[in-house]
Amino acid sequence: MKQIAAEAEVSLMTVSRVLRNQSNVAPATKLKIRTIAERLGYKPNRLVRGMQSGRSGIVSVVMPAGHAIAPAILEGAYDYFNEKDMLMALDLVHGDYGEKAVEEQSKVINRLLESRVDGFILLPVNEDASPLYFKEVIDRKIPLVLVDRNTIHFDADFVGTDDFAGGYEAARVLAENGCKNAVLISTGDLVSTSRLRSEGFKAGLKAFKLKLIANVIAPNFTYNADLIDNELTKHQGRFDCVFGIADRLAINAWHSCQRLELKIPQQVKVVGFGALNLRDPRVALSSFDQQPYKVGRDAAKLLVERIEKGLLKGKLKARTILCPPQFVEGTSCPAG
Repeated sequence: MKQIAAEAEVSLMTVSRVLRNQSNVAPATKLKIRTIAERLGYKPNRLVRGMQSGRSGIVSVVMPAGHAIAPAILEGAYDYFNEKDMLMALDLVHGDYGEKAVEEQSKVINRLLESRVDGFILLPVNEDASPLYFKEVIDRKIPLVLVDRNTIHFDADFVGTDDFAGGYEAARVLAENGCKNAVLISTGDLVSTSRLRSEGFKAGLKAFKLKLIANVIAPNFTYNADLIDNELTKHQGRFDCVFGIADRLAINAWHSCQRLELKIPQQVKVVGFGALNLRDPRVALSSFDQQPYKVGRDAAKLLVERIEKGLLKGKLKARTILCPPQFVEGTSCPAG
């Protein structure tokens, strides 16, 4: 930096401001300093910079392994952090929910706290967690943004999909396609995304005068073919549409309808949620895009704002940002 200052004939402080992307330097001086720095091969020392600022420049993202939209959330977060010249550390938790996943996520959080990260983005595996679960994060006043699933007993910044609105919109689309009798397939209150999409769908059924023929509760998001087969067989001839709160549940329903020789979409219309590329060439599912890339990017932006404004100086009111889901038309249900 002294070499750069000498050659540019400016003070060391001016060089420091330019290399830290501070704006109070004339454009011509900025260009001159950056040109010299690039020629000399200058690289900032993150360790020294961290000691000076009290920040490590590292943020952490903690996600359940195998979560359907995690890759796109990570991509959105990474792109924003990269633009801000921040390093993103990724930790995966094996399992999507349950005691083992909760225990593992808690260990990951504590390990990251020891690494002096500047903040967290976290997709919780336990929405019902006590504030004690986040005690050390709270005590250290480290910025935390939750994504996709919010917690019930802990007030934190949250960025996710407007799941209630998505469920409501599913009912509207089906109603506009002339449907009258619906089957809902969810995982009940297992996670907030299931609960909110179900609540939104039921509110939409009431608003658009559709009848709920069956409310099928699956134990998880994936292996439910036999359960869905049995339920749809039981109600065959009584329903003309199915809403699965996750694409995999809707695809199970699609195949069940085919086994029952029900034509899609002529006799039964099927709508899912997630708009995932599940690589099943037999299914062109109508679904809702959760905009996970935008969720990740918005979460990263909010976290950086919290870090830069200095959450250490006082408690800030928690913010909630909801991305509206967008209907993606497939062959299982027209847009309406």
